[in-house]
Amino acid sequence: MTSVAESRVLARIEQDFERAIGDIQDAIRIPGVSKSGENLEEMAAWVADYLRRLGADVTVYPGQVAPIIEGELRSPGASYTLLFYTLYDVQPANPEEWSSPPFAAEIVSDEQGQRRLVGRGTFNSKGPLIGFLAAVRAFQDAGVPLPVNLHFLIEGEEEIGSPSLEPHLRAHLDRFRRCDGAFLPYLGTNTQGVTPIRLGFKGLAFLEFSVSGGAWGGPAKHDIHAMHSGWLASPGWELMTALSTLQDRDGRLTIDGLPTPAGPDEDDRQLLAQAARDLKPETFLRELGAQRFKHGESFEGELTHFLFDPTLNVDGIWVGSTPPGTVPATHLAQRASAILDLRFVPGMEVDQTLGLIRKHLDRRGFGHVEMQVRTAYPASKCSLREPVVQALVQSCRQHSDRVTVFPLHAGAAPLYLFSEVIGIPFAFGGLGHGGRPHAPDEYLNVDSMRDYFRCVTSFLFALGGAT
Repeated sequence: MTSVAESRVLARIEQDFERAIGDIQDAIRIPGVSKSGENLEEMAAWVADYLRRLGADVTVYPGQVAPIIEGELRSPGASYTLLFYTLYDVQPANPEEWSSPPFAAEIVSDEQGQRRLVGRGTFNSKGPLIGFLAAVRAFQDAGVPLPVNLHFLIEGEEEIGSPSLEPHLRAHLDRFRRCDGAFLPYLGTNTQGVTPIRLGFKGLAFLEFSVSGGAWGGPAKHDIHAMHSGWLASPGWELMTALSTLQDRDGRLTIDGLPTPAGPDEDDRQLLAQAARDLKPETFLRELGAQRFKHGESFEGELTHFLFDPTLNVDGIWVGSTPPGTVPATHLAQRASAILDLRFVPGMEVDQTLGLIRKHLDRRGFGHVEMQVRTAYPASKCSLREPVVQALVQSCRQHSDRVTVFPLHAGAAPLYLFSEVIGIPFAFGGLGHGGRPHAPDEYLNVDSMRDYFRCVTSFLFALGGAT
């Protein structure tokens, strides 16, 4: 049941709704592109100033590429301290690929006649960031004390792998360990109106494999004519042959000595069974532009594979120096390389797994196949029983009857920094709809932000135990 205080805040949110959308538009108009450095300092200053206007005690720390912003907003009588984490940087955007300028933050009508705010960062993640701050402002404007203390952690390097985040957390562990739980906001409602809440993320390693001609065979100095493939080995074929030993045709990893992952526990299986009842497989296939899942099992079985199987995906492979998209001359390339992403599931040890890959290749005579680890971090997972998770699920269900819980996200994010390094549980999710992150015409549905504002408001009340 909604309390009088919560009703006052929700009414204030509705009163100031267009103002909050305007704030999101203002943020989008400052690019803040971490890959190029475009307007990063300006974007950081804008966010820091917003926090100060909320009354937060703000400190801006230098990062390798972009500043890290921390803010503290304490509320009299609140006993729970929530660590709010998200990002202010975005991916690059090529204006020629967009239907409206990516940093103009225009509101257009979609196919159903609904208002759509188009712009880089609307969905990932300025919409959720500024939307949360606008909800905090609604508490103040309504004269209602925040039910929790808030510790803000907002970075500008997430889109380039967060190189400064872990060193910053480890340098200030005592401060972060005074928080009771962490929250990562997200516009989680899909195109069918269902909102999955995920209890964790897979881990990720980006691996570069390469083969150059040399003592093992192949051209050792430069590319040569393809006619010589009759008596010289091909680095391209050597690389593809080596990679093909790492998994079978069904996508199961075949790395020597790799421990079998534990898979879902009983709680996870119950959530998977419920998710299979809540969701429709055809929705996923339609949105993915696919015709079938690869295992040929029940939808619950496919969900289990999707969430709890480790995967090794080829992101790109290059043979020789011919630019992508051009027709190469017949040649035997001196070098071939490939980028793969390996997704870890809970229980997999990062260093152990990478070491097993190296030994696996060496054992098969592929010692000349170089392997470089670009980045690697483990999976992370929280229990549904954690108060911060319970509060998020409760608040989303308070405002929507179509909420389901996934025990894991097939996507990867370094949330082990919260669960393992800091040692606090985290919650990830929220109502509201958006889409096309990292793609042209990224957007959020304007009117669905009402659901987002409502759920984060109720989340704070639920977390603080307000009555």
